[in-house]
Amino acid sequence: MDEITLGQLWEMLTLTEEGSDEGGRTWSAPDQPVPDDRVFGGLLLAQAVVAAGQDLPAGFTPVTMHADFLAGVPTGGRGTWRVVALGDAPGLVSRRATLHDEDGTPLFSATVRLGRERSDLPSYTSVRPREVVGPESLVDLSVRYAGDERIPPWWRIRRPVDLRHVEAPTFLEPAPERRTEQSLWWRARGEVIGDPLRTAAVIAYVSDMSLVEPAFRRTGTSRHAPGSRILSLTHSIVYHSLPDLTDWLQMDVSVPTLAHGRGHGVGEVFAGGRHVASLAQLALVKLA
Repeated sequence: MDEITLGQLWEMLTLTEEGSDEGGRTWSAPDQPVPDDRVFGGLLLAQAVVAAGQDLPAGFTPVTMHADFLAGVPTGGRGTWRVVALGDAPGLVSRRATLHDEDGTPLFSATVRLGRERSDLPSYTSVRPREVVGPESLVDLSVRYAGDERIPPWWRIRRPVDLRHVEAPTFLEPAPERRTEQSLWWRARGEVIGDPLRTAAVIAYVSDMSLVEPAFRRTGTSRHAPGSRILSLTHSIVYHSLPDLTDWLQMDVSVPTLAHGRGHGVGEVFAGGRHVASLAQLALVKLA
């Protein structure tokens, strides 16, 4: 496969109800064939957001998500999700979305909170984007690494979003400067379905692409050298507001701490300089 389109992503975020009982509801959704060794973690995050919001009335949008990657999820065509209500209040609800294998063993679980926007309550932020070059002078990964078989297919095919690194990726060569942070620009590549649930899901999808990548920049190693690997353990998102995905979004990420192979990645997402989301991920980092 040489491309995953935005239209295909919308299909993967379209869930089919398989049943319900007093304990919850069961849904299924297509998985992603690339990478072929396991389902891309960003898709699991995105599907969890959509699954959690399936039965809510209009006006509720995702507020937070905390996910646990319990085991690798094999690609098999479709995944089965179980959604359980954890608590309901007039303006805030909590849902747990869990992906199971055929034997009912949980492979991935996320707690998602959704709420109504409250314009009558206070808001402020002191978080600002890094001062970096704009996306126009940069290139997408599918252009940068087109046909380079040293790079795994998922990182060089056209994807649903145009993802551009500000600092040169540490995919094949160590970074000239050992820094703990980097920035990326991204936007949706195609016609956007702009409902809040899917907008939040796309942010979740992209948030798993490069959040722990600075660990390789700081250690002077290469992301795609034989033997290098990242395995996600936990992932969290706080949604401050929901942007227009056709605009360029700036994602500033860093790995301030790498302890015994566990990298703690953090990130902030901005749209037009406006702070829209905060990210955090704990992942096992294996260096070649």
